[in-house]
Amino acid sequence: MQSTRRARRHVGFTLVELVVVTLIIGVLAAFGIAQYSRVVERGRVAEVFNSIAAIKMAQQRYMTKTNIFASASSDLDVPAPTTKYFGSLTITGNSASFTVTFTRSTPTNSTYGAYVLSYIGPAGTFLCSNADCQADLLP
Repeated sequence: MQSTRRARRHVGFTLVELVVVTLIIGVLAAFGIAQYSRVVERGRVAEVFNSIAAIKMAQQRYMTKTNIFASASSDLDVPAPTTKYFGSLTITGNSASFTVTFTRSTPTNSTYGAYVLSYIGPAGTFLCSNADCQADLLP
């Protein structure tokens, strides 16, 4: 009979073991959610990079024709791109450079908030209005 009592005492997990496992799962989940959020936002920014590539090529064609960069999207030979996660598009240009600006529309990511992505061409400089965005999302 004593052997059955001992067997019963050792069946299952102790409270300390369950708490340790719960803490480990919580820490791993916290890191995983932050990384997942970053990867999702990178995917959304990739849409803007594709749009900027099209605008950059159109700006180069416009510059070849007129010796000045276009200052409005209506001047270019491509339609203004529409993006799902970025609202307003602004294009400015002069004889030396052009700037393309996209503003992140709502709902925004909780990590980065509302931010503005800019591309200054033809040199190819990307800028972001948020320091975290600058470090995490830009090439």
